[in-house]
Amino acid sequence: MTIACIGGAHVDRHGVLRGPLIPGTSNRGDLRTDFGGVAGNVAENLARLGRHASIVTRVGADDAGRQVTGHLAELGVDTSMCEVSTMHATASYTAILESNGELVVGLADADIYEELDPPALERRLPRLRAHDYWFVDTNIPAVSVAWLLSVAGEIPVAVDAVSVERARALRPLLPRIPVLFANVAQAAALVGVESFPHPRHAANPLRELGARAGIVTGGRMGIAVWWGDDLEEFPALQAQPRDVTGAGDALVAGTLFGLSQWNMLPDAAQFGLAAAAITVESEHTRAPELSAELLHRRMIQHGPR
Repeated sequence: MTIACIGGAHVDRHGVLRGPLIPGTSNRGDLRTDFGGVAGNVAENLARLGRHASIVTRVGADDAGRQVTGHLAELGVDTSMCEVSTMHATASYTAILESNGELVVGLADADIYEELDPPALERRLPRLRAHDYWFVDTNIPAVSVAWLLSVAGEIPVAVDAVSVERARALRPLLPRIPVLFANVAQAAALVGVESFPHPRHAANPLRELGARAGIVTGGRMGIAVWWGDDLEEFPALQAQPRDVTGAGDALVAGTLFGLSQWNMLPDAAQFGLAAAAITVESEHTRAPELSAELLHRRMIQHGPR
């Protein structure tokens, strides 16, 4: 299966606090830089799992942009559909994390992705149609997500809500999205409620809004998977978290890997849970040790669902 990943690929900066957060003042911590972006993370993870992935994104004419595309290309991701912006620098995401790896706050500098509008994507359409599956993240404008859904034809499309702010724009598109990925906060924003106590509580309201199939994640609470009238929930795999950044993207990539092996969505999600567990134990947003062999081994260790 060939998978086109359309959306963000940029630089991540992770600041890890050495103690509890003290608002309004300096906090001691450690800072590191990595590669990120939802589409970029998913493409890299798919490449590490042995799948052919392409990335459609926009980077700046700067060292960061060259590093982002160069890194992906070295791993075997097809970067030939990336373009260089003359107006914006390469996007970045800065995350401040508790010492246990939980996110405190994230800051996205991602105006460059507004350039991925329908005319820009239309230039790539003949090559996009040569892929078996499209994965789209909402770093790109909502009008672009809608356009891709309108031209996909028989190609299945998975969409990631990315953030609470971006998720709200997906609500009118839900009936047109074959597979939706969202966390509980994004799902609440989509439905228009303050919060959901557990992923399973989000599935039915999303289905009532027209979402045909998808996965809602809840970190340690596990996930809820629905397709048609069916709903299942699965616990997160046991892990020793170092950094939760990138776990959701790994879950997407693992699920797409499972779908590429002709698994139904709930079975494919088991691959996603294993990929997420491997990733949270890594200090990197994209676990360099991730492989199809390790994924299967982690699933065997977890036992039958």
